[in-house]
Amino acid sequence: MFKPWSENNPEVQKMLKPDLGLRQWDNLSGEQKILIWRHLEIHFFNIDKLGYDRDDYNHRFTSTDFHFYQFYSPLINEKRERINYAVATVNRKYKVKNYAKNFIINYSHFSACIDFHTVFTKAEGDAVLELLSYYCTAILLERKNFYREKDEKESLVEFQSEKEKWQYEEFDNFAEDINEVFTDFGLNVHLTRNGFIPKQDDKITKEIFEPVLASLKDSKWQEVNRLLSDAFSEYRENTPNGYSSCVTHTVAAVEAFLQITVRGISGEGDFAGLISEGQRKGLIPEDIFTREIFKTIVSVLMKERKETGDAHVKKSYATEKNAKIVLNLSMIFIQHCQIK
Repeated sequence: MFKPWSENNPEVQKMLKPDLGLRQWDNLSGEQKILIWRHLEIHFFNIDKLGYDRDDYNHRFTSTDFHFYQFYSPLINEKRERINYAVATVNRKYKVKNYAKNFIINYSHFSACIDFHTVFTKAEGDAVLELLSYYCTAILLERKNFYREKDEKESLVEFQSEKEKWQYEEFDNFAEDINEVFTDFGLNVHLTRNGFIPKQDDKITKEIFEPVLASLKDSKWQEVNRLLSDAFSEYRENTPNGYSSCVTHTVAAVEAFLQITVRGISGEGDFAGLISEGQRKGLIPEDIFTREIFKTIVSVLMKERKETGDAHVKKSYATEKNAKIVLNLSMIFIQHCQIK
């Protein structure tokens, strides 16, 4: 089989695709942000099939000509609605920042397109991720209701599997592309069905974070997902306060997970009692290896919450390292709890 030149020479691969480490959106140059946009724009605006002249890119986004609107506007109605939803939501939630300067004056799709592009290429990283989060929400809302009822001849497992695959198909395609582009540019976030999470080693992300977050998709884990979502958001603040809040929310998520697993409702029971009760009821693994893992992980989580979290008077603020350790251990803890 014919192989590209880079597959025969690892040094060439490193040169062609350098490892940029991990960095925040705000550390990207303006040129890099535009380049990321161009790699992803087909998801936002269905324009490539028209064969437009890319050299006219900047002109088209400063033009107010109606032809530009027709030319650059999404051809697929769903994409139009996603853009409108994302911009309208940012406009409604963050009034003082006024990210949607054109949309607030003229509630048209044309204005939404310009504002979406402007935020993506020129706003601070948190605003970009917030905008993309609402775009993702719009994708998921499109397929909130399955298009058919369960057939009496198919099993519930088969029906649920087909339903989930259909509901997340568009989102998963978008997530796959955006994560590939973000990885190439060394960005420190990764898109999952639960939102943006801190970028980890690919093996950790694929084998721990994504499976665990996918396992929490049932509505009964709503409180756990809310706390984890808060933890991820606090982590992305990249501040001592943010990391400390991340620790607090992460440990609270694990505690809520145990409460729901053992008692069926959040808010009842502490770690030690819940683990013993869960193991006694056969809801949590009880082998020697697992008991030692739980003992160590719980010890670290409690220590971090006490010393760096917001739940108690802090001995010191959490660092990125503290927060990442707590996040990783919590994912491992939940994953082991689900092994029967």
